[in-house]
Order: sequence, then C-alpha cells, then structure tokens
Amino acid sequence: MLQEVQLLCAGYSRVDWSIYKMGNPAGRLVRAPAWMYLLRSTDGLLLVDTGMPKACIGNGHYFDEPGQPPMIVPEMAPHDWVDEVLARQGVGVPDIDALISTHWHFDHAGGNQLFRRQPVYVHPLEMEAGRSGAYPPECSDPTLDYRPIGDDYQPTPGVTLLHTPGHTPGHLSIYLEPQEGRPILLTIDAVYTLDNWQSDIPGSQEDPDTGRRSVARLKDVARSTGAAVFFGHDPDQQHEAFWQARMG
Repeated sequence: MLQEVQLLCAGYSRVDWSIYKMGNPAGRLVRAPAWMYLLRSTDGLLLVDTGMPKACIGNGHYFDEPGQPPMIVPEMAPHDWVDEVLARQGVGVPDIDALISTHWHFDHAGGNQLFRRQPVYVHPLEMEAGRSGAYPPECSDPTLDYRPIGDDYQPTPGVTLLHTPGHTPGHLSIYLEPQEGRPILLTIDAVYTLDNWQSDIPGSQEDPDTGRRSVARLKDVARSTGAAVFFGHDPDQQHEAFWQARMG
C-alpha cells in the first residue's frame, strides 16, 4: 500500500510564457519548478522522475541557439542533482526500488542514467521517440532496465500510471491512493498550471488535440474520485507545506 508521497524540488528553469500557455506572447520568462516525487509504500521506494541533467548545473545556456532569444534557461545548482535531492531525505540511489519515468524531457529524465539497477517504468511510445533522437542522450540512455507499460498500469497498489499523450507521445500522469487521506492526481506536464486547467488552454503540446483529450480524461478522474490535483510546473505550488495542505 502507498503510505507517503513526498514532493521534491530539483531546481528551476526560466521558461518563456508562450510555452506555459498556448496563445501567450513570447518574450516573458517565468520561473518553473522541476518536481520529483518520492513514493513510500509497503513494497518499497519508488521515485517519479529525476530532474535535470548534470550538464545544466550552473549552465543557463544549455538550450541556447545562436541569434535566438532564450526560451528555456535552466537554473540548477549542485544540490539540485537527483542524488543530492534524495540524500536530503536520507535516501540513496541504491535505496530506490523502481523509477517511474513519466517522459523524457530534460527536466524530468536528466538523472535517469543513475538508475541502472532498478526497473524503469516507461510508456513504449516514449521509448520509440527516444530511439528516434527526440530527447537528449542522457535522458534516453538505451542501456537501462526499461519496463514498457500499458495504460492504467499499477507498479504497486495505490499507484496507477495513466497514459496521457499530447505533451509527448508516451507521457504519463499518475493517480495516487494513499493509505490515509484523499487521492492525489499528478498531472505532470499534461497540465502545467491551475490556469491551464481552468481555462482549458494547454501549455506546450506536441499534439494539441490529443493533449486536450488527455486533459479531459484527467478532469473526469478528478471529478469522479475527488482527488487533489497537483500540476506539473505551477509556481504557486512550489512549497511542500502548501502542497501537503492541498492534499488534506
């Protein structure tokens, strides 16, 4: 059974406002948190996502293109690297029993390569995109122990992986049923912010029509279960105490 859900911050990025919400004008950068989640269950420890690559530490030019204004500027310090984030919880990489990799963008899969002895749950469409070169190589390391999963897969009781494509082909959201308290719906990047959720205007999507269907599905889940919804990069949800209060 799922006993505890911990929100972990793995640094920030400054992201252009046009990425946050379709139709927004470009040119304004918004500070976006990079989240990981530590799930403690009676079956062991599961980690959801691994933050940014080590190459982003002190490197705000990771995405720079000559002659182009910056769209994403990583703000990562050494203490934001995944093993440092886990160490502050008294956990080492070997203590993690399985990794849930929701998708392979730089701020979600940058530390995946550390998890070589654990099963890595991922949707097969994300693996297919990785093989085509869609993601940074450190985020799509072909040597890991990938476990391709289908929709509604449960790696452990109380944790359900929902295939919510649109942002990427194999994007996963996560529905959590803790042993105590109300359910939690982690939209991950299917929905960046409360504004996206309320306005029905999504953030960055590879396939906007598919993304809208995924959001509609997540709203159905939230309505039918009464789950507390936690968004992928909402800067107003950036403190763990605030997030835990939302869960109650």
